[in-house]
Amino acid sequence: MVSGTGVEGPAYERFHIEAKSADHVYNVPNKFDVHAKRLRLAAMLIHETIRYRFNRDIVLSRPCIYGVFSGRLGGFKPIKQRCVGCMRCVQEYPHIMQVNYGKKYRELGDLHWTPESVFTILYESSTGKIPVKGMGYKGSFSGEGWDGIWTDMSEIVRPTRDGVFGREYISTSADIGSKPFFLDFSSSDDVTGKKIRLLQSSLPIMLQPPESSKLDIGIAVKQSASKLGIYHMSRSPLNAYEEDPWYVPIVDKANLGKLNLDRAPMIEVDLFTSNRGLIGELRQRYPSKLISVRLKIDEAAEDEACRLFNDGADVIHLCADYHGFDYSKTHSHISHGLRRVHTRLVNEGIRDRITLIASGGITRAEHVPKAIICGADLVGLDTTLLIALQSEFKGETRDRTDCRLASRKIEVAWGAQRLINLMASWHDQLIEILSAMGMRDVRRLRGDVGRSMTDEELREQAFEGIDKLS
Repeated sequence: MVSGTGVEGPAYERFHIEAKSADHVYNVPNKFDVHAKRLRLAAMLIHETIRYRFNRDIVLSRPCIYGVFSGRLGGFKPIKQRCVGCMRCVQEYPHIMQVNYGKKYRELGDLHWTPESVFTILYESSTGKIPVKGMGYKGSFSGEGWDGIWTDMSEIVRPTRDGVFGREYISTSADIGSKPFFLDFSSSDDVTGKKIRLLQSSLPIMLQPPESSKLDIGIAVKQSASKLGIYHMSRSPLNAYEEDPWYVPIVDKANLGKLNLDRAPMIEVDLFTSNRGLIGELRQRYPSKLISVRLKIDEAAEDEACRLFNDGADVIHLCADYHGFDYSKTHSHISHGLRRVHTRLVNEGIRDRITLIASGGITRAEHVPKAIICGADLVGLDTTLLIALQSEFKGETRDRTDCRLASRKIEVAWGAQRLINLMASWHDQLIEILSAMGMRDVRRLRGDVGRSMTDEELREQAFEGIDKLS
């Protein structure tokens, strides 16, 4: 069992998240619009009634195993919310049935959040299960950002290939803090030479709801994080947070005096609104605590990361906007900036002395291992939490200072269970990817770009030496 100060209890206890059903509270638009040409349907029913001599079992049989036509009026008034798009009805009766995407479904999301992404999060948070598409993947071969990275899913049989049902234990724990380069056995008190500041999280994930979120969402995040054994961030001065060992306060010059930081396991300095001098001030005041620094990803992020390490930072929180693009002039994806910072710290010989957290644009379970491959130790979830709690789109969600995602009123217990279900689904999917790679520890995946392929690099290799057409 993981706590805020270290590891307690059995060292090899299998980590498991208990998911429970948490149905949608607010109406969700139907994904598919099922429509029957009523005159043709009526004609077919009359024809079958005469042909089969009024045999009701045959005439009233329905081609849908999901019960779309199980209402009193059958195909004349289909139950659209049950449709999963298997297209069986269209294949058997193409002259009668039509199945299209619903109009309101197509209007979900924004430029980054596709309707499919929103529905995936809603399914995961309501059931805690891995979404399975029986029809196969019908999307594009590659895309922007995380969709341009493919993970190694070898078909070679490996010891851990049983996945979530396997007999081999796969660790998803993440370390937060600095690790010593060597051990010094000249001292019997501390062989590391200094007191280690190190925390452990059950998942390589941190929860950080946008600042526009309502109070009940913040409390739901707190409760779910405590049950999961992962950390959550907020700049809110809630008294309920101060006794929480999983709460990481975000501080700047404006709210420094409003937060009680004595019990916090880690403190995050927001360099978006503060200067680097606050790091030294907090280090002097709290020498035994982890100091995290929130940093924009831009052209100077690599140099700034090295300077922050020299200033005494234990954790660097690399932030892109909520769509996953950095703050450089080219607006590159967070994966590029993350790889640059990770590589620079490796070249400087200080990578193991600091923890990297990446946030912004982490919207699907597959993005977690991809971010870790690019060099992150943990990822931060932001707008994804609001989607799971059925927040409403009011425009583009890209800007951190003006996120157009309106949180709705929720019951705290319901919201906490939805977030637990989401993490249960993501945990199982992370286990599946690690098992396919033959890995038993997610920490080994950090920076292992050999476990991935990128569309951009493959295209450069394939077309190298070929002149572009003018």
